[in-house]
Amino acid sequence: MFPETYPYDHHYRFQNFEYFVVMDFEATCDKDKPPFPQEIIEFPSVVVGSATGQLEACFQTYVRPTCNRILTDFCKDLTGIQQVQVYIYIYIFDLWVRLINYVCRQGVTLSEAILSHDQWLEKSGIKNTNFAVVTWSDWDCRVMLESECRYKNIPKPPYFNRWINLKVPFHEIFGMERCNLKQAVEKAGLAWEGRLHCGLDDAKNTARLLALIMQRGFKLSITNPLNAVTWAPQKPLFVPLQHPQRHYGLPSSRVPCCYCGVAA
Repeated sequence: MFPETYPYDHHYRFQNFEYFVVMDFEATCDKDKPPFPQEIIEFPSVVVGSATGQLEACFQTYVRPTCNRILTDFCKDLTGIQQVQVYIYIYIFDLWVRLINYVCRQGVTLSEAILSHDQWLEKSGIKNTNFAVVTWSDWDCRVMLESECRYKNIPKPPYFNRWINLKVPFHEIFGMERCNLKQAVEKAGLAWEGRLHCGLDDAKNTARLLALIMQRGFKLSITNPLNAVTWAPQKPLFVPLQHPQRHYGLPSSRVPCCYCGVAA
């Protein structure tokens, strides 16, 4: 995951946080303009330990859009997420040749994704530590998650109300030239890994960039807070028959130019 040039050293010990939870959402989009409302369709998360700079665990689930349920061709090509991964229709004809519209739900709702992720953080021992959410740009937490939760009246945990925009320390170290995530990774001397605009791969590459910034001796701090709100987890109304959530390695401003927020 991380190059061998990132050994354990004293720079990692100076961080204010025990862990960093790196997020990178993918959302519904179209070529000409984003649909309204935009909805999260991939909810990924990777945990980086501040003591070592190493990736320690991963989480991923696909999210079912409830307003604009059919993904555009542009969205499928950009993100690699296909309709069957989030929401599909199966058409069945009965004996009298009458069409019955049957819905097969693949992804989870956003509220279920938030709850599942919160439970995963608790199970992995991260939730009760001093951790910070990390994103590339403010789009994920300030724009996408906040706007969809407000629109659908979905509560979210307070740790999503403050985050570290990795663009801030990156620009302090490498300069203020505007660049997207892939360009930033390459400018830092790293090779891009995985598929661009796959949320989990984008989060992993952000984590690699985070590790490099820590290795440079930069002390990370919260860059953007929102007003805290009260959140209480609720029992999900629907548990899919499939298992779209993937867990790996569990331990005991300005809207960006890219429709899904990655490219700015």
